[in-house]
Amino acid sequence: MVIPPTFSDLGKVAKDVFNKGFSIGSNKLAVKTKTSSGIALNPSFELKNDALIASFESSGSPAAGFTLKEKWTSDNVTKTNFIVEDKICKGLKLDLEIVVNPASGKKAGTAKTAYKTDCFNGTFDANLDLAGPTLVATAVSEYNGVQGGAEVAFDTEKSKLTKNTIAIGYVHNDFNFVGFVKDLSLFEGLLHHKVNANTEIAAKLEWNNQTHGCAFNFGAKHVLDDATSLRAKIDCSGKTTLSLTHKVKPWLDVTLSNQLNAKTLAGVSHGISLEANL
Repeated sequence: MVIPPTFSDLGKVAKDVFNKGFSIGSNKLAVKTKTSSGIALNPSFELKNDALIASFESSGSPAAGFTLKEKWTSDNVTKTNFIVEDKICKGLKLDLEIVVNPASGKKAGTAKTAYKTDCFNGTFDANLDLAGPTLVATAVSEYNGVQGGAEVAFDTEKSKLTKNTIAIGYVHNDFNFVGFVKDLSLFEGLLHHKVNANTEIAAKLEWNNQTHGCAFNFGAKHVLDDATSLRAKIDCSGKTTLSLTHKVKPWLDVTLSNQLNAKTLAGVSHGISLEANL
């Protein structure tokens, strides 16, 4: 049985080359630990622009098929998720998300539904806005490595289609490609190639049909050994980001990043990221 990824995960291997393992313009500390009863505790801290942003996230499963997640940020905003999976039918996941800001009194809720089976993966989300919810639906199908998907969003209050995206891709052993057409104006392509067991490269190309603007990004990741990996990415403006991740201890990862202008070789910004797994 082949279950395709969700629409947001199409091209994920290429996106990870560009997004994972970089800490630019901020210093981060993330801790991941789990109690003997299976409750996950994840505090994190980020120092950015002289402001400290902290959050504490916990999750646990009180019974088989049920998951409860809670996140509390230093802005005093709480997010709670009640998740039921594979209880009504196999492959069906229900998620009720509630966000509360006590300071402003604002409350928001979203009902999320996901269903996956052989050759199909779909989601349907609706925010609980009494004025008129926004409905977001996605669907992805895959057969013999060929993937196709679509995403639409509809604002019931304004009776307006706010998003429409179609995607088509192909997945092979060491090769992955996906193309998106967003709102019939933005074209995006993601390409990923696993050169060997230690090296992978990715490319991203965007073209806007309205502005006729074009942009590209190129990224690479190389694993030196079991403890050390190198990452690099560059965009069409010459902005280059370099990153080194080293596993100091089995429970501690350290990431050092630096961003510079390839045209002038002048530094732009840097960051340090620490991740402890206890």
